[in-house]
Amino acid sequence: MAKHAAPSTVGWGQRILMGLVALLVVVAGYGAYTLLAGDAPDDGAPGTAAGQDDQPAPSSDDGAKAEGDVACGRVTVWSAPELLPAVSAAAERAHDDCFTYSVVTRGTAVAQAAVERGELPDAWIPSSSAWPTLAATGGAEVTVGEVLASSPVMLASTPETVQAMAGLGIDAGSTWPEVLEIYQELLASGDAPVDLRVGDPRVDAASLALVNTVSGAVGGVDDPESPVRDLLVVLAQNAVQGDVASAVRSVPSTLVPLTEQQLADAAEKGLALQGMPLESGAVQVPFVRGREAVSSDAVDALEQQLLSEAGRADLAALGLRPGADGAAPGVTGVPENLTTAGAEVDPAEIAAVAETWSVIAPESRILTLIDISGSMEAEIGRSTRIDLTREAAQTALSVIPGQTEIGLWYFSTALDRSKDYRAVVPLRPLDEEIRGVTQRDLLMTETASLGLDILEGDTGLHDSLWAGYKYMRDNAEPGSISSVLLLTDGINDDSTGGLSADEVVDLLEKARDTEAGAPVTVVLIGVGPDVDEGALQRLAEAAGGEAMVIRDPRELPQVFVDVVASRAQ
Repeated sequence: MAKHAAPSTVGWGQRILMGLVALLVVVAGYGAYTLLAGDAPDDGAPGTAAGQDDQPAPSSDDGAKAEGDVACGRVTVWSAPELLPAVSAAAERAHDDCFTYSVVTRGTAVAQAAVERGELPDAWIPSSSAWPTLAATGGAEVTVGEVLASSPVMLASTPETVQAMAGLGIDAGSTWPEVLEIYQELLASGDAPVDLRVGDPRVDAASLALVNTVSGAVGGVDDPESPVRDLLVVLAQNAVQGDVASAVRSVPSTLVPLTEQQLADAAEKGLALQGMPLESGAVQVPFVRGREAVSSDAVDALEQQLLSEAGRADLAALGLRPGADGAAPGVTGVPENLTTAGAEVDPAEIAAVAETWSVIAPESRILTLIDISGSMEAEIGRSTRIDLTREAAQTALSVIPGQTEIGLWYFSTALDRSKDYRAVVPLRPLDEEIRGVTQRDLLMTETASLGLDILEGDTGLHDSLWAGYKYMRDNAEPGSISSVLLLTDGINDDSTGGLSADEVVDLLEKARDTEAGAPVTVVLIGVGPDVDEGALQRLAEAAGGEAMVIRDPRELPQVFVDVVASRAQ
């Protein structure tokens, strides 16, 4: 039988008296606390741990506070992916009981698109001071602070190719304009022993440093008197999409502009490159303040941690030179006595370079293939692989420029009768209207349905990759860049037969060798513990593309967005 409380024997008068006594005790305790502490207790709740969420914690009052008060809460911090370890470590050191930091990765293209929409963090640590400068020209209210780190810009290639440059009159004393002039002469003669390629200067700081040197002479792409117009068009038409160093892996006689940090990153990926320093080439990494922060003290604390000895050591470990001209980090392939004393790109020219490149660069056409095999239902914390894929696709579609052509296929096994793939949304520009809605709307609606109920079959990767490659090759358009972007959580597991690994590699290699005009670039993204990295890399190399494997599927949304955004520029 359940127990019941006994009736109270205390009268109402006694209860009121006891309540007043209790209230006096609480008030007295509060007053003693404030006297001992010397200030009122904080009224805001701390935010989540760094990296979990990029939304500020809500304030418990109307935002008004007396002079000298510190509002507790969460400070949002954006970090370039290549700087994330150092920024996260600084945030951990700066954290205290009052405020905490939410550190999230933001690649250049994604960050700038967000800033243009008016979305600003409390602090932003981009890969170059060029990016906040470019954002400011678009009206963003950002404040560029201390230089946290710097990295010299060099021409880079295999050691043999760099040594051969001396025979062309290019050495460590050359300037960027001299290199471009010599290369232009070689192109005109039809006897260029090397290929000079750049990345997209709107997202790659090293390429911006090179292109910026000739931007003043462009005079508009319609100006027939411009001496470098044709060369810039050639560079734009052949720009490297994604990892610029990967162009040397594919063709060892290729020269590309890279920062010292990019050389260090290439070495970690097994690509030994040699850098050739040219006059006045450097990239600076700034500390940028965005919106009015929950606490300016918290932002100050983060900046000071990045400038501290521990912060400088963390940045050096990433292949960067602390401050505007700090000690070299000892990257293999970088000549001794190289400094970053030379100024970075002229801020006044950055917007002009971006605008010029937008006009002369070819439009991007991206066919995206998404794995919907049964294994995509695997759980990741409170989510699943397919849920993370949906989030990645939706976020990417929100930041891609409207002129970019995007098409969508799904693949598993026997998805469309005898085929392992099915065309879901045809390839069209995102801003093109179809029966009253845009292509972007159609893709957003379709990818919103990515869930457990659509998963089926095994992973028919080989047949799908080859079909997508052929489609983009057969439907290539002059003056455009065609890409196949494939996302999978495994490797080929085609229970219905199909192409073997040797067969699809042979087909890709032959197609690549016989291609006329611009090639089809291929990016394979493997996500999860089941991916055979070696097999995926073999397929990518056969197509002259690149493969990346994400072991922690929770990283997929940001990686996918960065890859798609960089190729859509």
